[in-house]
Amino acid sequence: MKKTLSIILILSIFINFSSCERDDICVDGDTPFLIVGFFDIDDTTNFKEVNSLRVRSIDNNSIVQDAFISFGFSDRSNVTDSIFLPLQIDNSSTSFEFILNSEDNDSTMLEIGIIDTLTFSYDVGEQFVSRGCGFVANYNNLDTIRNPSSQDWIRRIVILEENVVNNPTAIHVKILH
Repeated sequence: MKKTLSIILILSIFINFSSCERDDICVDGDTPFLIVGFFDIDDTTNFKEVNSLRVRSIDNNSIVQDAFISFGFSDRSNVTDSIFLPLQIDNSSTSFEFILNSEDNDSTMLEIGIIDTLTFSYDVGEQFVSRGCGFVANYNNLDTIRNPSSQDWIRRIVILEENVVNNPTAIHVKILH
């Protein structure tokens, strides 16, 4: 009886471990960034460098550099082609200040530079990726709102992709300056 019980116990342990699924590790899913490219207003097919760019989120008044660090962009650097922006998942719009030639005034500690404010509006949708990844947000029907003024450095905005998908090479928005 002890041998039979031992064999049954060993078999049940073996069957239990052999039926386990692999660990759910997320390699496919991540909420996409909005990719913004900077182009020449006179030749809209050529990238145009942006000097000392700072991007600040208006909603929480923070410098948006956490999303850029992994992509080689840091605060107040020269951007030669494009940047990645995180959009809010719990809102239908996200606003940013794009500051050209950004620097601090030494005496007043205020921002110096030419500031353009853009608001990106969108519909947020969820897509199930896997058990390990869960859901990712997709942004559909992308649009932008800008209040032009006489000091704008951004001359025109073109939406290339209305649906922001998880493609790290496709530019969604062209900023012409």
